[in-house]
Amino acid sequence: MNVAIVTGGTSGLGAAIAEKLRERGMSVVTVSRRDEADVAGDASHEDTVARAVAQAESLGDITLLVNCAGVGIFGAAGSYDETDVRRVIDANLVSMILFCDELFPRFTRDGGTIVNVLSTAALIAKAGESVYCAAKWGARGYTDVLKAEAKGTNARVISVAPGGMQTPFWSHEREGFMDPQAIAKVIVDALDAPANLSHLVIER
Repeated sequence: MNVAIVTGGTSGLGAAIAEKLRERGMSVVTVSRRDEADVAGDASHEDTVARAVAQAESLGDITLLVNCAGVGIFGAAGSYDETDVRRVIDANLVSMILFCDELFPRFTRDGGTIVNVLSTAALIAKAGESVYCAAKWGARGYTDVLKAEAKGTNARVISVAPGGMQTPFWSHEREGFMDPQAIAKVIVDALDAPANLSHLVIER
């Protein structure tokens, strides 16, 4: 049985991706701070990574990692305190690095795909999103290095930069934002696309 690990997999886009993968017959291990996750814990902590990998290995072969965990705290430069800075960096960047570092060597040898969900904030600087953009630009840089190191191996790395979606990430509904179910379908469909597809930008 092929198994996927999906961080941030109990709400919003992560939950929609997990649902689509299950519909395709994959076993899925969701990771989040919520109690309903298959592995409840902070994805930026090594013990959570270890528990998630162990849970997935008990179900079959891990062939897919989807990093979708994230936190949005927004404000202009100079408006963040240390707690907010660490929370944004940990959720959006550190968690991605820890899960990728754990599974990427295995995927280069045995085969597997990493999907790192970034944001359009990883592509352009947005006023009022200073630390969030910093975390997402860091995630993009790390992902691009993975892509370079994956060349000639059995690993595949896909980065996804979606625009705004109607998810619990936001405190209220946003006009013109996209349906996470539709975005999840695009991402999961991309797993069957040609191997040279490595980057998706999804905007309305």
